[in-house]
Amino acid sequence: MSGHDRDLTEMLEEYVPDLSAVANEVNRVADFIDSVSDSISATLRESIDASAWLPAYLKKPPLPPPRAPVMATSSGYFEYSRDWISKNRAITAAVVCFFGTGAFLLWRRKRANRAKRRARRAKNGMRTEVIILAGSPHAPLTRSLSLDLERRGFIVYIPVNSLSEERRIQAQGKPDIQPLHLDVTNVNTPPFVLPPKRKFAN
Repeated sequence: MSGHDRDLTEMLEEYVPDLSAVANEVNRVADFIDSVSDSISATLRESIDASAWLPAYLKKPPLPPPRAPVMATSSGYFEYSRDWISKNRAITAAVVCFFGTGAFLLWRRKRANRAKRRARRAKNGMRTEVIILAGSPHAPLTRSLSLDLERRGFIVYIPVNSLSEERRIQAQGKPDIQPLHLDVTNVNTPPFVLPPKRKFAN
């Protein structure tokens, strides 16, 4: 601070002993003037808006109604997953293709294992595939297997050694389950010949 400024400050302190009190008083008067002018302008504005002689385009437009408060909801797992999928479409497509192909192959393999083999038929509907089921005609397993194969469309021959076994097979009443005179325990048995009465479609 220069000497001239110091002299000016000392001179003011002699005439006005408390500068801070004067500054506070000036601020208080200025605040009062501001509040009075604000109230006067608000009164004038309201009276002009309420007057009928003033055109509508000069009046202040009414305030819009307040908006309803929007509740901020936290995004759940579904929304998060949807956003992630929309941002990572290539990865999502690769994962879907991988798991979809795997599921299809498993389903096809399971279906192939579950599907029963059925005998092919000729064009005229006759049975063409023959199975020789080696087993005792008195065994329940042989009987159930022969019935199952007959239902699938095979012609089933069961080797027999005696007349009682042949009668047991014929007692089932199935025309496609026939006895076959063949001794499977004897290796010296000559080659068997199918019964001449049975005709097979080519």
